[in-house]
Amino acid sequence: MEYKIAEENGREGHCAQGIQAQINLGLKQGYAGFVQEKKEVMDFLTDLYKEALTDGRSFLPFVVTESVITYAFMGDDGPVGAHEPALLLTSNKSPLYAADQSEEDWKIFVEGYAKKLAEAFKQFRVYVSYTRVETKIFQQC
Repeated sequence: MEYKIAEENGREGHCAQGIQAQINLGLKQGYAGFVQEKKEVMDFLTDLYKEALTDGRSFLPFVVTESVITYAFMGDDGPVGAHEPALLLTSNKSPLYAADQSEEDWKIFVEGYAKKLAEAFKQFRVYVSYTRVETKIFQQC
């Protein structure tokens, strides 16, 4: 099978100066709370996607990687070192599906997801990072 750069609706699936977002989501509620399961987050995201499609809106797909967050905080008896399971959600601004969105609008879209995730999973903080990337989307010929 052969693959080539994707094309859809007159758009090419290549962006040499694109942007990528990463959302770091801890799975523990607070510092000592219940740990959510990865499946709960995945179900939450796919429910958001289905709602968006039903309403005729776009959604933000993510690649989800399991990770661990390490940190420390001052407890009642002094410093406490801790770690917790986490998910790293990564998405690139698609040259096929988000081409009409400005970079600033796309960031607002990403941050909306970060806030919804933080609220749904009772996070004190959620981190969003942006990096420059080249994106190429290949499809089967």
